[in-house]
Amino acid sequence: MKLMLALFAVANAASLAPALKLRGGMSIGGIEPEQIAMGLTVLQGVQGVMSTTNVDQVFEMYEIPKSGDTPTARFICEQSGSVMLGAAIAAYLALGGGDAAEAVAYGQIPNILLNLKNLNDGATDKLGWGDQAKYGPLIVSSVLTAALLGKVDALPAADALKYSAYWLLANAAGMYLAPDKAMEAWGASIKGDTETNMLKLFAQFAGTFGLFALKLSDGASALEAIGYAWALGTACIVDGVYVSKYSVGNPDKATPWIAMGLVATAAFFY
Repeated sequence: MKLMLALFAVANAASLAPALKLRGGMSIGGIEPEQIAMGLTVLQGVQGVMSTTNVDQVFEMYEIPKSGDTPTARFICEQSGSVMLGAAIAAYLALGGGDAAEAVAYGQIPNILLNLKNLNDGATDKLGWGDQAKYGPLIVSSVLTAALLGKVDALPAADALKYSAYWLLANAAGMYLAPDKAMEAWGASIKGDTETNMLKLFAQFAGTFGLFALKLSDGASALEAIGYAWALGTACIVDGVYVSKYSVGNPDKATPWIAMGLVATAAFFY
């Protein structure tokens, strides 16, 4: 969930800190920031589950044209959902006081499981994609997740948290700013507006998860990290609807997400 220019300059995340400094948040209508964060996190998780398990419903809900209903668009939709769900799991655990590295590790699991399923089903082979797309994300994410859980002696969990953030942000930046080139580097390809726009949407989710992880690695609280993630995601949606105009489906469907993002920004950054 980008005015993309500043967006991934957050690979150094501190650069956004002066502009968006959390002062403890504020209540809205008597609802505390932590409650708002939890509500938005649960909603994000529900959307993630739906995008991963019921692509037909997602395409219908967001009025994606039939001409854009391709195997690649469906594949990217599922991937987006798994990352969205994972980010929600990580946020939920962090809000509950869990260890930052462990929270992000458990957040990686939905995407790893989906990629294992795709590997078993030969999903990328059916799309005509190369071995980079088939094995690369699965291997890197699995190693980083193991390290986040303290299972890799050569890579401390704190370092793995930082590298996980960089991994997500770097991929997100490439897919958002240069989708064709990014996919080519992965031995994959996309065609048409829907697939391109869907990939940018995936980049949004990966980028917000990456920023969340990066802020946690810098010592931010769960609430602050969630605030940065939602601010970034909202900027992305505004960019997609009003600036770059890459919205997937009916742009009016993005309005509720923009509204929720503005509420989150008001609640988290006071």
